[in-house]
Amino acid sequence: MIQEKYHRFLIVRTDRMGDVILSTPVLTAIKQSYPHAETTMLIRNYTKDLISGHPDLDNYLIDDAAQEGQGIFGLFKLAKKLNCKKFDVALILHPTFRLALACRLAKIPTRIGTAYRLYSFLFNNKVHRHRKNAGRHECDLNLEMAETIGAKTEKVAFKFYIPDTAFQRVENILAQNGIDENSSFVVIHPGSGGSALDWPLQKFGKLAQKIQNDLNLPVVLTGSSSEAGVVKQVQTASNNQCIRMDGELATKELAALLKRATLVIANSTGPLHLAVAVGTSVVGLYCPIVPCRPERWGPYGQLDSVIMPPISKCRTQKSKNPEAVNCMDLISVDEVFKLVREKLTGIK
Repeated sequence: MIQEKYHRFLIVRTDRMGDVILSTPVLTAIKQSYPHAETTMLIRNYTKDLISGHPDLDNYLIDDAAQEGQGIFGLFKLAKKLNCKKFDVALILHPTFRLALACRLAKIPTRIGTAYRLYSFLFNNKVHRHRKNAGRHECDLNLEMAETIGAKTEKVAFKFYIPDTAFQRVENILAQNGIDENSSFVVIHPGSGGSALDWPLQKFGKLAQKIQNDLNLPVVLTGSSSEAGVVKQVQTASNNQCIRMDGELATKELAALLKRATLVIANSTGPLHLAVAVGTSVVGLYCPIVPCRPERWGPYGQLDSVIMPPISKCRTQKSKNPEAVNCMDLISVDEVFKLVREKLTGIK
């Protein structure tokens, strides 16, 4: 513990599920260094269940355009809301001009952000690192920002709270599909919400079929309600052998399912990070595009569980490079199954 110079911390993370999860160890670092401090996260409404019940979080605030309003009006409304809380420090882990300006207008004395943006003049405590090319994990980069005001932790910890009611509902759904409380199963989450290039759905289906036929383990497919078409394609490609739970689970229930699973297989997406946060082994499928690389966005502490295509150039939807290819298709079902089997050795 250090002499407590700061008392009210705002941690700004208004992007997606995986980003929020990888920011939560900052809460622990703050509480370990400033035990009497008050921690608040500024988040979007759809990620609030990710942090509810976190032992190192005192409060949260919601920043959604539907609530704050658009344009200048919404900006000043957000700034006023932040000003009322009298924060000492704002750690702007998700930097945007709007958020940086809101913290400045809220007169938060210490505003921490990265140094190499056009609006970095709005920060008065700057981290001189290009995050995109840093070669470090997003979780470590977040903790590095907290270290600028003396908040440190010796061990990274994800403290995700899951209520008993979530486990009970998941067990009921599993039981209805023939999986009792002592049975093992594998979860496949085939979508990514557009956050990365995805492995082909047909291959996810063939992988699910091999897991069930060769390893005698049931496979559960997950996804949001908007991903029903994606999940259906995987189920069809598996010869309809999978159990579908897409659109059925709230965030805490998804966490309970992932914690119960023996293994989780997914693209680079929030549920993969959620599986890591609740302590489940994973297999992650990643593309070599720099902003998506596993060195920054891989499953924390499980980078040996990542499979990438054997190619350095990978086409994106906007790519004009004729030499680049849609590289995720170069990852074979057999290659992924080999790693899955290794992960499941001795677990039947």
